[in-house]
Amino acid sequence: MNLRYLLFLVAILGFFSKSNAQYYKDGKFLIGASVGYQYPLGDFGDQAKAGPSFRIAGQLMLNKKISVGVELSYSLLGQDEFWDGDHRGSYDVDYNIGSALLRASYYFDSWDRDFRPYTSLAFGYFSYRNKVDYLAISAGTGNFKSTLKDNKVGLAPNIGFLYNLSDELCFDMNLRYIYIPNLSDEINTYSGLDKLSLPELSIGLFYRF
Repeated sequence: MNLRYLLFLVAILGFFSKSNAQYYKDGKFLIGASVGYQYPLGDFGDQAKAGPSFRIAGQLMLNKKISVGVELSYSLLGQDEFWDGDHRGSYDVDYNIGSALLRASYYFDSWDRDFRPYTSLAFGYFSYRNKVDYLAISAGTGNFKSTLKDNKVGLAPNIGFLYNLSDELCFDMNLRYIYIPNLSDEINTYSGLDKLSLPELSIGLFYRF
């Protein structure tokens, strides 16, 4: 009786040990970086040109379907033809957007275990900066510089996929939509912007550990 009981306990422990090993194999940390291309829309698109974005991110797979993580990003956008209409001088304008976001993702089943399509929502802090440097080239005007800044909470829903290149390395590709509402009255008065809309396509690599 005692021997049967002992064998039963060994079998149970073996089962749970195998289950936990499989769970932790699937539930790993991922850390990586990506580069993207942002394309401003609406009123913002009339003033700013598309430009690159850079992101570092970390994720924790809670299970096979859900991950949570954090990400930091920075984008560089230039001036559009909006700023070329003043013949009395020339403008040198740039736009920078930094962010610190929390992100939750849901992964879908697929025909290939190495291919992991997902949808996710990032939410958090965005820092907007618009620098304007005006150089006068005719009489009656003067040089000036200005910098407009604002810090807002915004959203970034996205869809994408991970593809396992190896046990440790994953390729990531995603399309996101960045939305930053309610810019300050100062920015609205100066440039007519009350919100920012930015689709972005990015690719990156993640390392599993």
